Amino acid sequence: METFSINVMNTDVYIEISNSQKSNWREEIKAWLLYVDQEWSRFRDDNELSMLNRLPQGESIQLSDPFYDVLYRANEYREKTRGLFSPYLKMQMESNGYVKSFPFSGAPRTSLANFHEDMMKETKPFLFLGHNIIKKITNQKVDIGGFAKGYAMECAAQWLRNTGGAKYGIVDGGGDITMWSDGEKEWKIGIANPFKEGTEIGLIRIKSGAIATSNRLYRSWMYGNEMKHHLLNGKTGAPIRTDVVQATVMTKHLLDGEVLAKMCFLLSEEGREHWFKDHYPHCRYFLVRESDRKNLEKEAVVNGAF
Repeated sequence: METFSINVMNTDVYIEISNSQKSNWREEIKAWLLYVDQEWSRFRDDNELSMLNRLPQGESIQLSDPFYDVLYRANEYREKTRGLFSPYLKMQMESNGYVKSFPFSGAPRTSLANFHEDMMKETKPFLFLGHNIIKKITNQKVDIGGFAKGYAMECAAQWLRNTGGAKYGIVDGGGDITMWSDGEKEWKIGIANPFKEGTEIGLIRIKSGAIATSNRLYRSWMYGNEMKHHLLNGKTGAPIRTDVVQATVMTKHLLDGEVLAKMCFLLSEEGREHWFKDHYPHCRYFLVRESDRKNLEKEAVVNGAF
């Protein structure tokens, strides 16, 4: 087995693969992850994302291949979820106090990045014109956050498998994981206890596929006298109000998992069941709710394998 670790996108990334046909695979993967970290972070003002966000309304821009692709795919998920998931929430994130990279515990109230509710009603903030050209028809700004991380991990895994020739492997970006197998290799993935750091509440046995976990506690902060978190409703721009604390989704592709984990927070109990059945019937998910806190704070109990 060959391994590689790096901290990028404010995330510890761990990769483990069978022998690769590319001796320089670590350098290739490192360069890709550093590119994403540099060019797609909303906390920088010298990258391709900031250039897009500064573009005046009504103008067009030609983007790099990967940046155009990640935005196009994020927009597809926005349409599929009817706006509940959205990559156009930078101003809304900032208006809730998320103006710097974690960790931080509090943010002072500010008038920075106020947005109008009418913005949330826009049906097509960007037009994707082909040849990597998009037209900006909105004052909204892009934040691809966790979606960018999922895209980066999935692309890394595809390269390692298809170009690197690794027969089996795992790419773990802070709990957002994609893995593949030669048919014999089985991966064992623990489900973190959101109420007791360093403990687990379940175990997933999987050969090939993806696991994505979203948690509203880890990236939360005090904003004045209010507790805020990073999971926003794409239709309102406000933090989601839900008793779900953590969602772990098992599916075929990591990008699906990234979005579906957030949908677990956005949908009601009944709505969630119907939506998943209609759109992703083979997906499985495991939820931790606020009502589970008392038991899970005491000790970690492994509930068995999926």
